[in-house]
Amino acid sequence: MKYRFFTDPVNRESIIADHKTTSRMNRYSHDRLQIIFALTFCFMQADLLCTASAQELDKEVYVIRPYEPVISDANKISILPEIEDITTSPPEFSYRISSQRIPSSIELNRINPARMVAVSLPKIYNSWIKLGLGNYTTPLAEFNISNLHSRNGSLGAYLYHKSSHSNLRLPNNDRVPAGYARNKVNLYGRRTYSKAVLSGNLLLEHNSFRYYGYNTTLFSTEPLPDMKQDSIRQQTWLLGFDAGIASSYAGTSFLNYDIKAGFDYFFDENSNYEAIAAAEAGVNKYFGELQGGIDLGVDYFHLRGEGDTVSNAIVRVNPWISKNSEDWRFILGFQAVADIDDISRFYFYPAARLEITVVKNVLVPFLGLSGTLNAGNYQQLTRENPFVRTGLRLKNTNNSLIAYGGVKGSISNAVRFRFDVTYSVNKNMHFFINDTLIPLQNQFTGEYDDVDIIVYHGQLAFQPAASLGFTMDGHYYDYHMMNLRKPWHKPEYELNINVLYNIKNKVSLNGEMILLGTRWIRNELWTDGIQKLKPLADFNLKINYHHSKTLTLFFDLYNISNRSHLIWNQFPSQRFNFLAGLSFKL
Repeated sequence: MKYRFFTDPVNRESIIADHKTTSRMNRYSHDRLQIIFALTFCFMQADLLCTASAQELDKEVYVIRPYEPVISDANKISILPEIEDITTSPPEFSYRISSQRIPSSIELNRINPARMVAVSLPKIYNSWIKLGLGNYTTPLAEFNISNLHSRNGSLGAYLYHKSSHSNLRLPNNDRVPAGYARNKVNLYGRRTYSKAVLSGNLLLEHNSFRYYGYNTTLFSTEPLPDMKQDSIRQQTWLLGFDAGIASSYAGTSFLNYDIKAGFDYFFDENSNYEAIAAAEAGVNKYFGELQGGIDLGVDYFHLRGEGDTVSNAIVRVNPWISKNSEDWRFILGFQAVADIDDISRFYFYPAARLEITVVKNVLVPFLGLSGTLNAGNYQQLTRENPFVRTGLRLKNTNNSLIAYGGVKGSISNAVRFRFDVTYSVNKNMHFFINDTLIPLQNQFTGEYDDVDIIVYHGQLAFQPAASLGFTMDGHYYDYHMMNLRKPWHKPEYELNINVLYNIKNKVSLNGEMILLGTRWIRNELWTDGIQKLKPLADFNLKINYHHSKTLTLFFDLYNISNRSHLIWNQFPSQRFNFLAGLSFKL
């Protein structure tokens, strides 16, 4: 089936003519006709498409001329904008204020003029005295006198006396005189100048004691020895003086110095004497952030004892540099030592220390290397062990290496701590043994050995309140002997615990506990020649009653456990003893 479409120009013109004749019709009717025509055309096209898809279409279109669409005229709005004249007038109003005085009830207080308040120094007393008496017939007297506040310096004197007149019981029940006496007189002075400080000291010491601890096993069948006081008494005297001068510059651009010199004359009842002369000097200066210096020292010992005369001189030179900062500090140097004796020896020791502040005042680790030469002079030995053989001089101990490291700091404002480990290499270290060449074996001599020692050390301080404090200090020793079987008379550990309690600033209590670990002594009468001393514990308590700012009553208790301790072999200590008295400030 074929469709033919014809576009007849005559009909089109007639239509246009009809349209022109109906131009006065509403333009909206024209629009409707266009919409209807468009929809009709669309439907016809859709129908044709559907029919073509169902069967074959055969259409012919004859176009007479192109289609010319006509667009209707547009109606324009010919209205021009006009400015509207709006005139506004501000509102008018009138008012007035009726002023009225309000009465005030404020009263001014008078302000006193400011005054300068003088800062008073704490009151000090130029002297104080302490007197006491205890069992075992033990008197105590202590006195100190000095000048008051002074910008020019200080001058004073100190006197001390304590003695005991007791008899102690030995293991064989023999009561022997074991009294002692300690006396000391010290005159001291200090003078301050604009650029230096001058100091001096004059010392006199007298100690008296007795060799009461004889070997009781030697007299199990024989009569007891004669132990009269004069036969076993020993007395020592020390006369000494020292003087020094040091710079007092406040800035860091000056050369600082410190110079000291002294002389000691030490002798005993058996005409043994030792003269000691010592001098040391040090200078240092800042070079930018670094501080450098050098320390010099000379010690001379001359001993006449045991029928022989020996002399020894030790010279030390120690240059160093250091630097301090908020995060770390260090000191680096060395020490060269010359030991001049019958045979001269020279030693070289490191001198280094480093501290690192991980957390300020909380955690500060440190480590270091050092070394030293300890002189075995007669005066020093009697301080370490008063029962040494008269006129004894031992070899100098060479601490060739001392290496240490640890940490210190605080957990809080109330808790402070320190823990460290030290490793030392010691040559010719002496250990005390009873002198078996003496019939009573009641004096000590020394044996030597090369020893490596590891020391574990800890400190702890706890103060939860201003009135309560607790401190603990302990050492544990690990000895590695070269030849000797044991470190004679050296404890395996030491522990000191101290508690301080203050009751309203009226009563103060100070408790102390001292623990010494196992010790070994050489005793040929025992199996393998070794005797073991058990650990000991010593408990002490000091009580002070502050009656006023000038008067204090004290009561001291010692060895509360009432045990006889052996500090040195064959020499038992006093059992429970006390000391009571008063101290007064003048």
